[in-house]
Amino acid sequence: MLREAKIEDAQAIQNLICFYSENGKMLFRTLEEIEKNIADFLVWEQHGQVVGICSLKFGWDKLVEIRSLGVDPRYHRQGIATKMVQGSIERALLRDDCDTAFVLTYALPLFTKLGFQIVDKMELPQKVWNDCQACLHKDNCDETAMSLSLIPLKKQAIDEIQYS
Repeated sequence: MLREAKIEDAQAIQNLICFYSENGKMLFRTLEEIEKNIADFLVWEQHGQVVGICSLKFGWDKLVEIRSLGVDPRYHRQGIATKMVQGSIERALLRDDCDTAFVLTYALPLFTKLGFQIVDKMELPQKVWNDCQACLHKDNCDETAMSLSLIPLKKQAIDEIQYS
C-alpha cells in the first residue's frame, strides 16, 4: 500500500537508500536529512514493512524532481516502483508551483512506460545539480535525464472533475 511516510519510517527509508547508494545507484542521505524531509517521502508498505521509497523535491522553476526511488530487491517486478511514481505524479498535480516532473535515472523503461521523455541534462536549471556534488558519478554522470509535462495531466484532471 502506498502512503505518506511517517517519522517512524525514517530508518527503513535510510536502509533502502544505503542499499542503493553503496553501488552508486542513489544519492546517500543521512538519517537526519531524511527525518527533516520526511514529508517529501512516500513509502510502499507490505506486510507491515517499508519495501519501497520515493521522494519529491519541489522548488526549481516549476520543476519537481522524483528522486530516491527504490524497492527492496525481494519485491522487484511487482509493479511497486510504477505505483510509487504514479503516486508521486498525483501528488505533484495537487500543487500549483510545478508543471514538469523530472528524474535522473537508470530505469529508462519504467519512466518511458509512464510517459517521460529523455531530455538533455543541460536543459535542467543549474541549481538542480547542487545535490550532484555528493554523488560518486559527479564527474562522469551516467544517469539519463527524463521529464514529463504535468500541464496536460492537470487539464485532464480538471476536465474530468467538470464533466463528472
